[in-house]
Amino acid sequence: MKSPYKILFVCLGNICRSPAAEIVCRAAMKAAGLGERVCVDSCGTASYHVGSKPDSRMLAALKRAGYEYGEHRARQLRGTDGRECDLIIPQDSENERDVLTALSGAEEKVAPMKRWFPEGERANEVPDPYYGGTEDFDEVVRLLERSMPQLVAEVARRLSE
Repeated sequence: MKSPYKILFVCLGNICRSPAAEIVCRAAMKAAGLGERVCVDSCGTASYHVGSKPDSRMLAALKRAGYEYGEHRARQLRGTDGRECDLIIPQDSENERDVLTALSGAEEKVAPMKRWFPEGERANEVPDPYYGGTEDFDEVVRLLERSMPQLVAEVARRLSE
């Protein structure tokens, strides 16, 4: 069997957006029957929260949406991620720039999350809810959920090639 297709979600500290994307994506891949063929992970471009659990407000938003938290601990982007991952998905343009700088040579694997936003989506990136309230965290989860069908479809196509 071919090794799993590896997706890496990236945000700044790896405690809000990228672990939420990881959890929502993992559930979507499992629901689509791709859970065994796709490995989903997340990281941050900064080292602020390395080793920490996701933000409790994000965990609460995920729980309200019906998702369960695993054993995720924040980690920082590694130079080897460019070689080891098939698809690297920054949550916003600032982190996309940081990823492209850090992973020179892996540009073809990097695509912003907005690429999978549904047609007509008003947001142009996944907003950072860290300094916001409950609704901001819930909206990030909803935006990720709205985007996952497009991402799952693209990964399914790639796996069938």
